[in-house]
Amino acid sequence: MKLIRFSTTDSPIPCFGIVLQDQAVSFATLQRRSGKSSPHLADSRSYLANLPGSERTAKELLTWGEQHLGELGGGEKYPLTAVHLLEPVEVAALFDFGLTPRHLKNSGETIGKYEKDNPQTAPLLQAFAKAVMAPKPKPPAGQPEPLSYYKGNMNTIVGDGETVPWPAYTSRLDVEPELAVVYGNPKQPVAGFCIFNDVSARDVQATEFVGGFCLTKDMAKGNQLGPYLVTPDEVGDPYNLKVTVVVNGKVKYQGSTSEISHKAEDVFAWLGFIAPLKSGTVAGFGTIPDCTGCDHDDFVDPGAEIQITIERIGTLRCRFAEPTSKLLASRWPVRPSLQKYHG
Repeated sequence: MKLIRFSTTDSPIPCFGIVLQDQAVSFATLQRRSGKSSPHLADSRSYLANLPGSERTAKELLTWGEQHLGELGGGEKYPLTAVHLLEPVEVAALFDFGLTPRHLKNSGETIGKYEKDNPQTAPLLQAFAKAVMAPKPKPPAGQPEPLSYYKGNMNTIVGDGETVPWPAYTSRLDVEPELAVVYGNPKQPVAGFCIFNDVSARDVQATEFVGGFCLTKDMAKGNQLGPYLVTPDEVGDPYNLKVTVVVNGKVKYQGSTSEISHKAEDVFAWLGFIAPLKSGTVAGFGTIPDCTGCDHDDFVDPGAEIQITIERIGTLRCRFAEPTSKLLASRWPVRPSLQKYHG
């Protein structure tokens, strides 16, 4: 089952619903037409808090909708291409973990290439590389394994098909495709999975290894989630899915979720050890190796149309806008394709 939050040209108010074939249908419509009603499907917060019962009810409505889709008229179903897909759940908290070591190694090498002569950042990068590759000690008895994460900017969360403004302070804006898990409740912790595009400004990242990734990660529309919340039964094994990044209609990067080192249960155990989890907590496992510009030192340009596809999860689309003003001086050499923005 693919759960969605969407708005239409008829109404900007978000609707909570599902995908039926190639149509977006709200639970409000399905309940009204089927005669089956549940307060747990009013919005994504209620759905997540009331799992697993809410999922069973939603699947009953899915079955009814598949049988009666042709009976729904205008204003009751919408082609997916005609709606705005928002982030699939109302996010309570956003955490991003670093559970893909080879991406950390690859990106560290690229950043290190440009920072090797900088006395302020080079020692930090060297220490980071040693920490990533070093064996981890066993946690104390009774404590889950510690897993490093940072907190996402809640003001920058968006859904599918967004145009991401190009920040004036970077000349290396990057996609970061991740698998994300959504927390339900103690009865059913794993509500489902979606794609997380953790947009990053790479040429300022080294300066923020101490103090937090602010310029690097917190830009407008820099945390993109979607296009759907896919339930676990439809995903199958989430840790063995093909990942593809298409830029301007051509395949640019490819990878796999098989390189994720820990599972959702490990993530939730560590977060829950620190503080109680709220329904709607979203956790990214880490950037898929080989699927970013920083993995290859081969970045996308302003104006690029980007599609991130994770097998069984869907395709998340965005566009990197062209800068609306002159870019600030970059700490790294300016690529030829960006020279016109530095004129």
